Amino acid sequence: MSRELSVAHCPGCGNVFQKNLRNLCSGCSAAEDAVLNALEQTLRRSRHLTNEQLSEATSIDVSRIRSLIRRGKLKLYDYPNLADACDLCESPVRQGKLCTKCMSRLKGDIAKDLEQKGQKKEHVFLSKFRR
Repeated sequence: MSRELSVAHCPGCGNVFQKNLRNLCSGCSAAEDAVLNALEQTLRRSRHLTNEQLSEATSIDVSRIRSLIRRGKLKLYDYPNLADACDLCESPVRQGKLCTKCMSRLKGDIAKDLEQKGQKKEHVFLSKFRR
């Protein structure tokens, strides 16, 4: 029985690597571990830092910090001032991808759209019998 070697291009650097659970080559994996260690050490010393303050203290870009939060690599429950950004309005979000304001607006828009589609279907259905 032959085993195929499963390879992919690393999203971090573009090098070819043997696929693994992290989906990164060994170099990028080590670099990500170093970034996470630097962030966690800084947060252990001062757990009330915001994303911007953490970025200044570690010289790690805010977008990279948010990416680590979004992917679940950096947990928020121990750090009350860290947050991801809402996908629509960029306001701070501690859970999910949308803030409560945008989530409510989106739910309202969907409900309104479904109601309008339901009324259209009812109108078409009734118009068949009126002929």
